[in-house]
Amino acid sequence: MAKAIICENDPAVQKNLSLILKTFNFESITPISLEEAINVLETTDDISIVIVNETFADQKPHSNRIIQYITNLPMYRRRDIMLIITGQNLKTLDRLLAFAKGADLIVNTQDINNFLSFFKKSYSEHQATYRQYKELLNR
Repeated sequence: MAKAIICENDPAVQKNLSLILKTFNFESITPISLEEAINVLETTDDISIVIVNETFADQKPHSNRIIQYITNLPMYRRRDIMLIITGQNLKTLDRLLAFAKGADLIVNTQDINNFLSFFKKSYSEHQATYRQYKELLNR
């Protein structure tokens, strides 16, 4: 079963996101600290989705170590991970910001109740975009 990491400070949001991802057959991992999140990323190979609140574990939005870690992964590993960034100062579905941060989806925390619809579309786009890339790597 593919895994998803949910780096979110709010337990209710964590639970909601876990339930949504479960419907897509993802096992959710919810680290409680920055160190635990980085450790999971370093030691687990089948991570497919990472959802990061930009202030997870009291980090500053512009220096989030989890986002930096993921964007610095080798290309073959990075393309297997769908990065979703949430935050209260972000504009939902902002493609320019997503591009600048190396993310696949941006969701404002006020729009988290609509996460399922945003995720469905973005996940199918991510799968379609990297399908050929993954097929070439597996030859």
